[in-house]
Amino acid sequence: MGLKKSKKLRTIFIEYVVSLGALIMTLLLVNYSLFASASMVYPANYSEKVIQKNYEELRDSPKVTMDLLTPMSSFGVYSEDGHFLYGNFSLDNKEKNWDSYSKGDKSIGLSNYIISIAREKDILIINYPLTMQFRSERLRKVLPNAEVAIVFLVFLQLITIIVLWSNRFAKRVNSELKALLITTEKIQEQNLDFNVDNSNIEEIDMVLKGIDKMKNSLKIALEEQWLLEKQKREQVSALAHDIKTPLTIVKGNTELLKETELTKEQKNYCNYIKESSEQMDEYIQQLLTFTKKEIDKGHPNEKVKVIKVLNSLKNQSEALSKIKNINIVWEIDVEENLYIKGNENELERAMMNIIINAFDFSPNGSTIAIYGVADNYELTIQVIDQGNGFSKKMLRYGKEQFFMEKESRTKTGHHGLGLYIANTIITKYNGELALSNDENGGGAVTVKISIFQKDD
Repeated sequence: MGLKKSKKLRTIFIEYVVSLGALIMTLLLVNYSLFASASMVYPANYSEKVIQKNYEELRDSPKVTMDLLTPMSSFGVYSEDGHFLYGNFSLDNKEKNWDSYSKGDKSIGLSNYIISIAREKDILIINYPLTMQFRSERLRKVLPNAEVAIVFLVFLQLITIIVLWSNRFAKRVNSELKALLITTEKIQEQNLDFNVDNSNIEEIDMVLKGIDKMKNSLKIALEEQWLLEKQKREQVSALAHDIKTPLTIVKGNTELLKETELTKEQKNYCNYIKESSEQMDEYIQQLLTFTKKEIDKGHPNEKVKVIKVLNSLKNQSEALSKIKNINIVWEIDVEENLYIKGNENELERAMMNIIINAFDFSPNGSTIAIYGVADNYELTIQVIDQGNGFSKKMLRYGKEQFFMEKESRTKTGHHGLGLYIANTIITKYNGELALSNDENGGGAVTVKISIFQKDD
C-alpha cells in the first residue's frame, strides 16, 4: 500500500459545492457586466428617459419623427377628435392606442405603456416598452423580451455548469473506485499475488485496506488448503501403491492354487478371487489416475449395455454375499436394448463402491436389496441395507472426499473415498446420487442416470 494523503469524501464534496458556488457567482458577475452595462441591451426605462429628455421638442416641433424617440417606440399623431393624422402605428394599434388614451389607461398589455403629449393643434401618443431590449434590431425581432431571454440564457448556463462540474466530481470519484474494481477483479480471477493500491478518498482507502487484509488471509488459507490436498493425494497414492504388492501376491497364489487338484466349487472360488483381484488392480490404477487429476472430464462415446453392467454387478455382489454371510436380493426390470454413454469400467466401479459400502455396514445374516428400473429414458438403481442407517452429518457430507465420522456407519480401514468416487463418476455422466435412510432404519443409496435405446 502507498502513502498518499487521502481526504474524506465529505471534505471532497464540500470542496465541490464551494467551487461550484464560486463558478456560479463568477457566471452571474460576467452576465451582469455584459447586460447591465448596456453594451448589449437597453435598460428597461431607456425609452421613458429619452421621451422625457425630448419632451419639449416633441411638443413644439412642427412634425414628429423617430429621431426624437427610441427604435423600440412607436407613435401616432391624432386630431383632437381622434382622427389619425400620421405616425408608424400599425393598423390595429391606431384605434387601440386612441381608445386607451381616451379611457385614461397608461398601459397596453403586460409590458407596453403609452404617454400622450398635447401639442398646439394635435395630440401625440407614444407607445413604448418598459422592459429591457436588445440593441440589435435582429435580436429584438427574434427575442422581443430581453429579460426573459437573459433569464433563460443564465438558467441554461447554470444547468450546463452544474452538469459539467458534477461530471468532473463523478470522474474523480470513479477514478478512485477503479482501484477497488481492479482489486476485486484480480481476486475474482484467483490472482492473489499482487499489491493493493491505495486511494485519495479516505473511505475507499479504508475499504481497500480491508480487502488487502482479506486477500492476505485468503491467500494463506488457500495455500494451507492446497498443501493439505496435496498431502491427501500423496497419501492416497502411497496407499494405492502399497496395496499393489499384497494384491500381486494374492493373484500369484491364486494362479498357483488353480494348478493344483481342486473341486469344482474350489475352482469357482479361485475364479472369484482372480476376477476380484483384477478388478481391484483396475480400481487402484483408476485411483492413482484420479489422485493425479488425470481423469478425463469429458463423456466417452462408448455405448455401455445396461443389462451387461447389471449382470456383472450381480455376479460380484453374490460372490461377496457368500464371503460376508449376507443375503442379497436383486429385483431388476430393465430391457435388453438400453444403453448408457460412458465407460463400462467406471460405471461398474461406481456401483460396486455403493454395493461394497452396503456390505461393509450390514450385520451378518442381514439382507441387502438392490432394485433397478428403467422408465422415461432414466435408469434408477437403489441399494438398501439393514445397517444402522446414515447419520445427519453423513447425509449432508457423505459424498465429499475423505469425509469420515466416528459414528454408527464408520469402520476402521475406511478412508472416505467410496461414495465420493461413485458420486464423481455418476455426476460426470449427468447422473445423480442421493443418500437417505430406509423406513426400516437401514441406509439407502439411490442412483439416477440417463439411458437410451440403441436405435435412438
